[in-house]
Amino acid sequence: MAQVYFLGIDAGTTVIKTVLFDDTGAELIVASRQVPVTHPQPGWAEQDMNTVWSAARDTIVEVLSRSTVPKSAIRGVAVGGQGGGSWFIGHDGRPLRPAVLWLDSRTKNVIEQWQQDGRYEQLYRASGWQVYTGLGPCTILPWFVEHERETLKASRAVGYCKDWLKFCLTGEISTDETDLLAMTDPHTRNYSDEIFDITGITEWKHLFPKIIPSAAIAGRVSHRAAEETGLPEGLPVASGSIDVAATALGVGCVSRGDAASILGTAAIHLLVSDEPAFNKAYSISQHCAPGTWLFNCMAMMAASCLNWFEREFCLAERLEATEKGLTKYDIINSQVDSVPIGANGVIFLPYLQGERAPFVKPEARGDFFGLGDWTKRQDLLRAVYEGVALATLDNHRSLGQGMEFQEFWLAGGGSQSPVWSQIVCDATGKRVKVPFGTEFGARGAAINAAVAVGYFEDHAAAVRSMVRVARIHEPVAENTAKYAQLYEIYRDLGKRLWDLWPRMYRFVEGND
Repeated sequence: MAQVYFLGIDAGTTVIKTVLFDDTGAELIVASRQVPVTHPQPGWAEQDMNTVWSAARDTIVEVLSRSTVPKSAIRGVAVGGQGGGSWFIGHDGRPLRPAVLWLDSRTKNVIEQWQQDGRYEQLYRASGWQVYTGLGPCTILPWFVEHERETLKASRAVGYCKDWLKFCLTGEISTDETDLLAMTDPHTRNYSDEIFDITGITEWKHLFPKIIPSAAIAGRVSHRAAEETGLPEGLPVASGSIDVAATALGVGCVSRGDAASILGTAAIHLLVSDEPAFNKAYSISQHCAPGTWLFNCMAMMAASCLNWFEREFCLAERLEATEKGLTKYDIINSQVDSVPIGANGVIFLPYLQGERAPFVKPEARGDFFGLGDWTKRQDLLRAVYEGVALATLDNHRSLGQGMEFQEFWLAGGGSQSPVWSQIVCDATGKRVKVPFGTEFGARGAAINAAVAVGYFEDHAAAVRSMVRVARIHEPVAENTAKYAQLYEIYRDLGKRLWDLWPRMYRFVEGND
């Protein structure tokens, strides 16, 4: 039997990748492009939609040009895209304005008003979400109703990142169940009239695309897209999913009790359920596999905390790495491993962009606590690793209110470090499975494509073929006990700073 292949597109916030997979899940060719985020006003975060399509198109072109695989052997393609935000498509098929991203906080006043008048609680009861500013059209469109109504009037549709790319590939507008955060009734998995009423956007309901399940064919590569990308005209394009669900699928989470923590730019903590059990400790979204839901705790930052620290403070490590012919992360991991648990008395709170899980606090900020004259840079590095690990424990405790779990998949940049993986393992006290490969969002997208075209009978069969374990970490009981003590201090620090964060926020913003 001739081998078949699938393309998975992972459209992240700042990097877009296209990956060619075979039917065993092997990552054959990876192409990536960076896409900028603009901030036209403080707290705003936008992205040029044409730039996003150009980046995706270029990665597809590169993968096909580097591949020796016959195009006829590629059976399908799908996109997993950054979630949240709002992407406005005009009647001529062109973007009406830059997309508003999940990072955007222009609707802070809207959220605060809802918290005061009771609509915030009503939204939770209707959707299972404690909504935040950039969550999606449910929070963003009310701002447009008041401040930019002309965009709504000129819109043909408002969707999400993957919906825009799918439209560019097929000329068809649709979305899927997983992307509609706080827009659907989790029980029916369809748009909720109640939510439209609560948020005051019923007038604009016609802008929301039809819902097609993640692993169903949503269209086929158009003649125009074929000319631009080199993909075969008529190639099936699956509906796809939000990158969170795609990544969960790509690391193997498909059945009740499967759990994952993805330590990427953000920290995404997930648990698969076979029922939409509401609990304010987490939020609920639909998963790619039929009849499954994801309990979500989406923290704002994870491996990006290390990126920040390395960028600002680790010139010495970069120089040493060059000298020794190693990577900077080889040096950093070695240093972290040389420091005992507790980072010689330093704790790091990883709230560099505010926080949204396990609590919502846009004004929260990062902190190093316990600095002394004896503190060294490697102590601070260890504290960063441990701060992210303690935040993981914090979110796991929230997920555990929905269902207990004793092991989880660990993915994202943080998982590439065995040192960091073991710290997370010890801090949570759970068995850690690190999957092979690195492109899990793209793999989840490819799995959706493979199921959509009927190559696998369902998601579980696809996971059995396309996902494998690369390494396993077991928790050390003695270390877990030490982290339990650190965790109590970590939690208490957040409580004591709770009222100070907004005061500093107002001072910086000039509102005090």
